[in-house]
Amino acid sequence: MYEHELKNGVPILLAISTCPRCSRMKKFLESHHIKAKVIDIDLLSREEKKQHLKFLQPSNPSLSFPTLIVGDVAVIGEDYDGVKEVLEL
Repeated sequence: MYEHELKNGVPILLAISTCPRCSRMKKFLESHHIKAKVIDIDLLSREEKKQHLKFLQPSNPSLSFPTLIVGDVAVIGEDYDGVKEVLEL
């Protein structure tokens, strides 16, 4: 799952559509012109949700949102300094 994005450093944002913190992270990425693969977990089917949570768990065992994954690095929550660092902004 997401091998292309992981291999090529494309940011993957796992979020929840109704989460205020997730919305702020989406806006932050947009304001910095970052083209991220955004997945709103709550809008997926039950099977897709299971697959995505299984994908997320090694990077973020607490399964909290938002989580931004870039390569093998995960930035959890509203850690904008961490996002700037991993994306070299």
